[in-house]
Amino acid sequence: MKNIIFILLCFLAVSCARDINNDSYQLSSVGTAGQIGEGVVIDVRDVRIQGQNAKGAVLGVAAGGVVGSTIGRGSARILASVGGALAGMLIGGIVQKELSEQKALQYIVRLNNGKMISVIQGMKNRFSVGQRVLVLYGKETHLIAAPDNF
Repeated sequence: MKNIIFILLCFLAVSCARDINNDSYQLSSVGTAGQIGEGVVIDVRDVRIQGQNAKGAVLGVAAGGVVGSTIGRGSARILASVGGALAGMLIGGIVQKELSEQKALQYIVRLNNGKMISVIQGMKNRFSVGQRVLVLYGKETHLIAAPDNF
């Protein structure tokens, strides 16, 4: 039983991680129009996206409380439930945070109008310094490679 709850907690924590690549969009973006800008990548650096641990902590409280309630009798069972919930909150939060952290790239782009912007997105479809890109503005901002004939 304990193993099943732990596996379920890990699965739910991983499923909360968001895809941050430039070819991944939220469902709410479908059918919306956004502005497009042109620019050149002037700098690229590796960054880490920090995971959030709230959902894992909540799941951990529930799982730890259930597991703790199977231990002891009377007031010992209550203490075990509370202790299990607290331990579950701590462990669930740590698991969620660790499993949802991602590597990403921060691009500094000089737009054709001279302004500069910063866009952070996943490691897939990397761009290099000097590469021409299109900036897709909307609910999320994405960079895509500018076509050669653009």
